[in-house]
Amino acid sequence: MPTGAIVLEQVTHRFSLPRENREFTAVERVSFDVRGGEFVSIVGPSGCGKSTLLALVAGLVPVSEGRISLDGRPVAGVDPRLGFVFQRDALFPWKTVAQNVGLPLLFRGVAAEVARPRVADWIARIGLRGFERYHPHQLSGGMRKRVALAMTMVYEPEIVLMDEPFGALDVQTRNLMENDLLEIWSQFRRTVVFVTHDLEEAIALSDRIVVMTASPGRVKSIYTISLPRPRSVTEIRFHPDFGRLYETIWKDLKDEVRLGYERSQTGLLD
Repeated sequence: MPTGAIVLEQVTHRFSLPRENREFTAVERVSFDVRGGEFVSIVGPSGCGKSTLLALVAGLVPVSEGRISLDGRPVAGVDPRLGFVFQRDALFPWKTVAQNVGLPLLFRGVAAEVARPRVADWIARIGLRGFERYHPHQLSGGMRKRVALAMTMVYEPEIVLMDEPFGALDVQTRNLMENDLLEIWSQFRRTVVFVTHDLEEAIALSDRIVVMTASPGRVKSIYTISLPRPRSVTEIRFHPDFGRLYETIWKDLKDEVRLGYERSQTGLLD
């Protein structure tokens, strides 16, 4: 089995709502695989359990039913080979760019003489050479996202989970970050599972897209994105197959988005 492979088999996750004296099913009987080195995006309506799936793969919460395996081994807690990029950049405001990027190596006990050149290399890769001594409040939103990405990649995880990492950025900055991500991914070919609400983003980045139903989240369909690589997210949108892919996937997704919205309006979606 390729390094970094992920397999979800009939995965269900429930959690209790004590105030309502009931259980809520976030995802139900979810099955799909991610091959080693593959870039897979998960799309679906709000509340369908996309972020929950990442937390389950990461070992942050246990499955209620089913099984998740990484390279053939069942997930049992947080795997050190795995990295997570959250929606909000989790930078320490009192630490500099270099100190933030180096923190994961410090936590892993990497010797300073090994960590320093690796930190410098990743700061250069994300285009922030010269900003090593800056603090987060001195950086733009896009620059902070680059630091957060470097914090994950600096310890060379085999699997990278990304939970809407660029959702809060303006369109131009987002496109730059998406291209930076594609360049890094093409160089290192880590396994990436990417959650997004943006279908265009998912098509531009991915090898395959998993479409989720409205809550409880189930796999509705999986699409292969055969657009040529390497890609530029701004240019790939003009490829003749891009519009056809968008139209096909959106037809599959829009009913779930509508259903999710209706449930949220009537209080049926927690």
